Amino acid sequence: MSAPHPEVGHRLTIAYRGTEFFGWQRQAEHRTVQECLEAALRKIWGTPIDLQGSGRTDTGVHATGQVASFVAPRLHAAHVVVRALNANLPRDVRVTKCRLVSPAFHARFDAVGKTYRYLIYNDLVQDPFKLDTHWHIPLPLDLAKMRRAARFLLGEHDFASFTSNPGYKRPRGTVRTMRRVTIARHGPELALRFTASGFLYRMVRNLVGGLVKVGLDRLSVEDFGRILRAKSRSEAPANAPAHGLYLASVNYPPTRSRP
Repeated sequence: MSAPHPEVGHRLTIAYRGTEFFGWQRQAEHRTVQECLEAALRKIWGTPIDLQGSGRTDTGVHATGQVASFVAPRLHAAHVVVRALNANLPRDVRVTKCRLVSPAFHARFDAVGKTYRYLIYNDLVQDPFKLDTHWHIPLPLDLAKMRRAARFLLGEHDFASFTSNPGYKRPRGTVRTMRRVTIARHGPELALRFTASGFLYRMVRNLVGGLVKVGLDRLSVEDFGRILRAKSRSEAPANAPAHGLYLASVNYPPTRSRP
């Protein structure tokens, strides 16, 4: 009789196009990224496996660097796990990397920061191939003003003005540390990147909505700073649509992710 395989942690890096998903978290009667991945894991291991994501993404939101973890018997080398999962996944979600890690590793609780990217197509005519991946803004945007407003976000702040009600209690409150914000243009495409210790519900979409108002000269740079200090969602503009948002990467302490 062969000895049972020892259990090991598996850390997955995942990319998905969120257009046809009702977000990350499994939901009854709705197609979600977590549900698709857990179905593939069940085929490979032959038993239900609970997959833990680094965080939720909403309906229509994409990811290039979502991270998830699970504990299971060590059946395959990491590169074989990647190949096996992708063979059992729909084409709008892909596992790009797998690392075998300590069973104590947890994709959500061990995360120390995240980066989100938001894409805008800033041209008079929308590119039809970017309908579900970029927010189309046909009017000129003043990037200099947007960058000046973005400087207010750096450092530790209470971001209550730029979050929506998630429908549950926030155990960590609404204070977060914004480490970096960049706004770059490549032709008609505009990319906004936000790196922080953590993000609140719809925080990036709300920030982008405010920064775009500044870029359109419908909100002054000074008023953007005032809205941040007000700590009240009722003071802020409407949020940006979900389809321009991407979870780009999740950061972990290096010692937590070693096999």
